[in-house]
Amino acid sequence: MKNTGSEVHSDSPSNGARLVDQQGQQFDAKIARITSGPSFPASTTIAAGAAESRAEEGAEDTIRSALDAALGEAERLTTEVPFTGEALGEAEPFSGADLASERIRQYLTVLYSLTFAAYQDVQRQLPEAPDAAWERFEEATRALRSEAERLSAPHQVANARQFVADLAGHRDDMALAESELRAALKDIEVAGRPWRGPRPRALLAQILLAKDEPAEAVELLHRAVSDAVRFDDAEFPMAPTYSLLGHAASHLGDFGGAVRHLSEAAARFDQDDAHDDAAEVRLQLADVLARAGQQADAVAVLESVLSEEAVASLGERLVAQARLNLARGLREVEEFLAVAEEFLRLADTVAAWEDGPQVLTLVASEAATALAMADRWEAAGAAYERAVAAHAEAPNPAQVIRMMREFARLTMLARNADGLDDALRHLAEADAVLATVPDGTEGFTAWYERGEVHYRRARTLAEADRFPEALVEAEAAVAAHEEGGKQGELARAEAVRFTALVEGNGLGRFQEAVARLATAAARCRKADLAEAAEILDALRQDYLTRQ
Repeated sequence: MKNTGSEVHSDSPSNGARLVDQQGQQFDAKIARITSGPSFPASTTIAAGAAESRAEEGAEDTIRSALDAALGEAERLTTEVPFTGEALGEAEPFSGADLASERIRQYLTVLYSLTFAAYQDVQRQLPEAPDAAWERFEEATRALRSEAERLSAPHQVANARQFVADLAGHRDDMALAESELRAALKDIEVAGRPWRGPRPRALLAQILLAKDEPAEAVELLHRAVSDAVRFDDAEFPMAPTYSLLGHAASHLGDFGGAVRHLSEAAARFDQDDAHDDAAEVRLQLADVLARAGQQADAVAVLESVLSEEAVASLGERLVAQARLNLARGLREVEEFLAVAEEFLRLADTVAAWEDGPQVLTLVASEAATALAMADRWEAAGAAYERAVAAHAEAPNPAQVIRMMREFARLTMLARNADGLDDALRHLAEADAVLATVPDGTEGFTAWYERGEVHYRRARTLAEADRFPEALVEAEAAVAAHEEGGKQGELARAEAVRFTALVEGNGLGRFQEAVARLATAAARCRKADLAEAAEILDALRQDYLTRQ
């Protein structure tokens, strides 16, 4: 990344990231970085006209020239002095009895140094390293690998493979990265140097996790940890490896193992005074506990991250992320007033950030919903208006529309038919937001949002016994989710289910509802949505008995 302006640039690249899942649901980026895989940096500061780098170009050129000179000298010596005990150099009488092995070691050390320098040169300039840097790296790795093979030094062959694997991973060539790491582990075994195995095993495990192959990843990580302990490798990154092991175990559904490994990772980060890393791992731990159904334990972990003593050593964004997670965790245990308090506190924090407006839209929206859940409607209304105002400044249409749908649902829940007009007003406001979003807006799934507004309006009207109007809205929801193709199938199935409920229970048209359900169930089976098909079939069978 390069700053082409005249001012110092300080920003947070992660704020623009968004995930859209197969159902079209949208998830904003975390406001803290992650440790379970590659992440955007939380922030970066670059001087005007400068590019991020770790060394001055002049120093790099000096190092490169020195290494080239060393290579030239090594090549001269390989010609003039054979890899035997002949023609002792001035210092070689002190090299020991096996002079041939020592000469080979020193020669390959020069080649390794050149390869390492070329590797760092490429890595420093990723993702846009120039062709010249890549060519230099490829030439260096070829030389190291071919000479190491010729001179029977398989551990240096393994080193070359690991360099190639790492940069292949940066290029998203996971097949090459995996094959090189597997070959490197075989070279290490042939070399009889098992203490070199933990790092390539851990790297291979990361690749396998990216391929959703957690079982082998867990085996590799356990072996990496045990070998690092066995060979007293004090430099091996134990804490990140335990974190990765916890992540892999959670992929296997082994929540108990994931909790143990993540707890160990957090403790080791604390021992290393890496408090932000420890806190980030505890956020992952809380997520695993929540997925395991231990929501109260998850809340307790998050509260420990936000203790007065812990917060003093953490970055502001990480504290904000922990508070956001805690608010959502408290919502799951239905402590709605506490949820609202956390969201309001978080809103005050992010409002002061330079990039705060977009985050404020999210936080204010969730605060408003939490206050409504806590039956604090006056405060909820104020927070609702704050969210709408934040959206006007920094648009986040999906989040605001979601809030408006929730207000419609909660209004009907609190006031029944008496709340119909207010609930429909919230949904009309959602329609108005939808109308302002340009076609093709990145990160916004129009068919999904439109379908969910129709679906909520159908339910709202049905709760007020206005079934003919509810049927029209339910069918509109089905049509909207149809636009999503494969990604819209699950949401479409739910919309069909509710349409059939209105048609059968509300309007008494059981025959039409049965036909609709039969067609939808067959479609779900074709789309490999077996559970959805079973639900639709069960409702159809119920209607058949009631005709």
